[in-house]
Amino acid sequence: MIWNITGRKQKVRDYRLHKEYMLDENSEIYQKITAAIKENRDFIANLGHSTFLISYKGKKVLTDPFLSPHIFGIKRQKPALRPDLVPQVDLIVISHAHYDHLDMRTLRRLDRESVVIIPENTKPVLGRIHFKEILELKHFETTQKEGIKITSLPVKHNKGRSILFPNTEVASYLITIEDKTFYFGGDTAYFDGFKEYGKKFKIDIALLPIGGYEPTLILHKVHMNPYEAVNAFLDLKADYIVPIHYGTFHTIPKFVQVEAPLKHFKEEINRRNMSDRAIIIEPNNIFVLT
Repeated sequence: MIWNITGRKQKVRDYRLHKEYMLDENSEIYQKITAAIKENRDFIANLGHSTFLISYKGKKVLTDPFLSPHIFGIKRQKPALRPDLVPQVDLIVISHAHYDHLDMRTLRRLDRESVVIIPENTKPVLGRIHFKEILELKHFETTQKEGIKITSLPVKHNKGRSILFPNTEVASYLITIEDKTFYFGGDTAYFDGFKEYGKKFKIDIALLPIGGYEPTLILHKVHMNPYEAVNAFLDLKADYIVPIHYGTFHTIPKFVQVEAPLKHFKEEINRRNMSDRAIIIEPNNIFVLT
């Protein structure tokens, strides 16, 4: 069901002009998520780009919700689950305010009984949209919401959203649910901060971006390539890595294919004899943890 900014229900829009880019109740990803929840399974679902649904011990977290068919006419390369079909989650975590990570069209169509965690200076972007709670976290600040502990950590990426919102911050998050800690890297270039986090925190599963780095001359200062992502994983000393931010969207669409980030990631993981530590979930697929 879709809601307006005051929280009232609106008529559901069916994306009639973009049907080929949207998945409905008959889609495989929807059926798998529904079955896993019904069976009380722990899982991670890749809904495309950096939008991941983490379900663990009955708690659900949605990262960087971007489930729209396009951004300013630049179309996604893989279809998206219709936002109103995403199950209700406890937390929505948003790493930064770039349009492919903070998508207002998606947020308006999600269930509103969630707590939304955003970086500093980002609340103005959300305007009057209604959720259970919207909380800005400063870097290194920790909060406990809905039985989930979350800590904001800095990364290396360009801040701001537009000339109207030039100072929105960028963050990654430690997300702890009972005995397991997930690290959501959001969007970042490689930097030495990963080594510090690896020394300070015990991370079970690191979700790290591997795509969006071409053309390198322009983007190497804000995005990691697959080789750097593996280095970041080792720096973090996490048990497992889940590659994110690939195969779905690029500001220059042809680079979704040209980069081939997943291919290079698999090659690097195999070269380092760490394939057993990589959890590869391709867009619109699910990995069952237990």
